[in-house]
Amino acid sequence: MHKLKIIALAVFLFGAVDVFAQAENITRQERLRGSVTPEREWWDLQHYHLKVEFLPETKRLKGSNTMSFRTLKLGNKMQIDLQPPLAITKVVHGESQLKFEREGNVYWVMFAKDIPQGVEDKVEVVYEGIPVVARRPPWEGGITWGRDDLGEHFIVTTAQGIGASIWWPNKDHGSDEPDRGMQVSVTVPENLVSVSNGRLKKTDHDVAAKKKTFHWEVLNPINNYGVNVNIANYVTFSEKYQGKFGVLDLDYWVLPHQKAPAMKHFREVRRTIEAFEHWFGKYPF
Repeated sequence: MHKLKIIALAVFLFGAVDVFAQAENITRQERLRGSVTPEREWWDLQHYHLKVEFLPETKRLKGSNTMSFRTLKLGNKMQIDLQPPLAITKVVHGESQLKFEREGNVYWVMFAKDIPQGVEDKVEVVYEGIPVVARRPPWEGGITWGRDDLGEHFIVTTAQGIGASIWWPNKDHGSDEPDRGMQVSVTVPENLVSVSNGRLKKTDHDVAAKKKTFHWEVLNPINNYGVNVNIANYVTFSEKYQGKFGVLDLDYWVLPHQKAPAMKHFREVRRTIEAFEHWFGKYPF
């Protein structure tokens, strides 16, 4: 028994040393990504409005994210996350542009003066560039610039592992979500459809530019990596579901040549929601 205790202690100490060694090897970028830094802790997210245009022919993105926040304490320096090769080109605060500098995946945004505690404010972060291509989605995230089996554009974002800042600027830490949800406005060539989170509120058609912008709205808090954009030659169909807590709208977006089998397979959605309502309660679960 004495020997077993000694062996167990040795294994524990070896494991502790190994964990310590790994901690010592954490890079500054990893610390900035995973920590609630002083430049993150003084402000609390309230709302995002992400506006982004996907340019399939050049595989580029350009857009902005308006970030509304409430100050928890006095602050004048903000950490915004955006991974290269995408780059922030401008940060607007009211009528002025803010100074900023890059450190790897992090941008340090400096306000002209301290923002007092207990106020609500916002900044607009403008960005563009060629994003990282997802090499092995969803395990290695980024943008997939694909084609469907008829040769039409099929574009997908994946970010759960690598972080949402792989394709849009945000406060990329799980400790904070936008309390009032977010809007996602996605511009694509007019022959394509963009599907995102929440409910589609409206679609704008710029005939001259041959573009469409799809405006989606999320009313509940949402984590960054859960924000997704799917772009293809989609068609849509809808139905109503009489749930335990009221009527739910079920909207489906599928490729035209797959609509018929989809209408058959998606009958399972009703059974799925019924199970979710039974185990998790009222939607959103």
